Amino acid sequence: MVHPFRLLAATASVLPALALAQASLDGHWQLSFSTRDGETRQAVVSISGRQGSWTTLPQPGKEKRDPCVGRPFPLTVAVAEPRRVVLEVDFASQVVGCRDRTVTGEWVDAATVAGKLENGKAVRMVRQ
Repeated sequence: MVHPFRLLAATASVLPALALAQASLDGHWQLSFSTRDGETRQAVVSISGRQGSWTTLPQPGKEKRDPCVGRPFPLTVAVAEPRRVVLEVDFASQVVGCRDRTVTGEWVDAATVAGKLENGKAVRMVRQ
């Protein structure tokens, strides 16, 4: 006979993994990331299925002429596994001089993904 507390403990350890396995990237996300210069930047991401968009938000008083900021760029969900997420953002083919971005992260909980950009800088996605 299985002791009730062991059954409860086993169930409690499995439920978070099931919640992450069922988590979907669909929806709207707020991103925070660091630039090469160490500045913290913000972006908004919308995802539906395996497609979406990424818009880097302009900083007040800066980047008024930066064509890579303030406009949506196409995004592809390359990997959406229970523990691992990879997003590829197509900047370069859309605007000359912009560089593609890749986000590689892991689920923290059903509303948060934390990881790194292609340049090794930290990124955090929070569901809105």
